[in-house]
Amino acid sequence: MKLFILITGVLELMVGLAMLINPKIIPSYKKAGGALITTARMYGGAAFSIAIFALLVVSDFENQILTQSFLLIYFVFHTTVAFAVLISFISKQTREINIGFVHSLFAVITLYFLITF
Repeated sequence: MKLFILITGVLELMVGLAMLINPKIIPSYKKAGGALITTARMYGGAAFSIAIFALLVVSDFENQILTQSFLLIYFVFHTTVAFAVLISFISKQTREINIGFVHSLFAVITLYFLITF
């Protein structure tokens, strides 16, 4: 579990920083502008925040209250992002469903750790 939190925390940190600083380096946002870039940057801020929380948990992994709180928040984060992507896909607002699958996978793994914690 600690390794999962560390790896996904580092991934969230990289994606969060990329989205916050320059979302257009992500292929889906190359032609984006205005409100979509602002929304991408807001997602970057959320991902960056989750990453900082993950790294804090890894540094104090024995703290059960902190770890359990993180798992719950991480599960909610990935579930709601996956749900948002699914809604956009069904509404034909995006063709990019892959990121929804990645977030769903992280949500399922996190739920497993949450249940078995």
